[in-house]
Amino acid sequence: MKKKNIFPPVSVIIIMRNASTTITSALGSLVKQNYPLKDIIVVDNASTDDSVKLVLDFAKKNKIQITLIKHEKNMGVSTSFNDGARKANADLLVFMMSDGILEKESEIEKLTFPLRENKKNVGSYASTLQPEYVWNTYNYWQKYYSARSINSANVMMTGHFDCVRKDVFDKIGGFDTTNFGEDAIGGEDADFSLRLEKEGGVVRSKAEVIHLHYMGSNFSLKDILSSHKIYARAYGRLLRRFMFRFPKELVSLLFKPILAVIPFIPSLHEFGIGLIVFYSFFYTRKMFLSASTLMNPRIILIPLLNIILLYYDVFWIGQAFLTKRR
Repeated sequence: MKKKNIFPPVSVIIIMRNASTTITSALGSLVKQNYPLKDIIVVDNASTDDSVKLVLDFAKKNKIQITLIKHEKNMGVSTSFNDGARKANADLLVFMMSDGILEKESEIEKLTFPLRENKKNVGSYASTLQPEYVWNTYNYWQKYYSARSINSANVMMTGHFDCVRKDVFDKIGGFDTTNFGEDAIGGEDADFSLRLEKEGGVVRSKAEVIHLHYMGSNFSLKDILSSHKIYARAYGRLLRRFMFRFPKELVSLLFKPILAVIPFIPSLHEFGIGLIVFYSFFYTRKMFLSASTLMNPRIILIPLLNIILLYYDVFWIGQAFLTKRR
């Protein structure tokens, strides 16, 4: 039996772009929650597929208020979440991506628990999971792209399933659109979390969200390059922004630059080459441990591709670190 009017309702903000393979599942998992939803705000970033139609069709069949905000161009994560938050009617905001689903009906109840139980907590986040059964549905290149995250949990504020007090969100100005604007995907979550922590506790909840990513069949090498460029530039911005007050959470961002440089240090040349070779196999080791990918002829490309993408990432990290956003 669903619980009604017991807990303070939430406004859920979902951002999407070309999410036709996942948005209906995401919305369906939300309306099944045993927690009161004040409204759902979907922010569309100039989708060219039928995502918008799917949202409108879903809204007609459900009693929960669903508001659609349509951007004429892709405005990015920060602006989209901020626009959705301005339309929200509840005191608790839940941020979610269009490629996430909630498998259990109690996930929002678990997500909001730290804020309901302790007024000093201002934010909470879920564990973001990508189970192997989801990974097995991907095509080859998407399996490669997601190989590092299979059967692991991302336990930080990522925007995939987070909760924030609206008054605190407004106080800190929401997501940073100056350093992480429309051309940025990634990095805005870490920046937001660090600023939020200055206002109170940001707590890991017991909630979980399944990250579906993209469920189509045409994920390609071009998509991999595009994603790596976007995220690498975001990491460069984070390094630039926090270079003088460096939080321990960002130390991992230096891993790839250091690894890329070591082979060019004369005294560490052979050691560095060995590290690169080890990295080329270990980084996406899931590809070599699954029969469905190991027996594919493209497996011979994976070590070389890992090395190419290492230096590709370092280039874009450096580019973003050394130059200001447009």
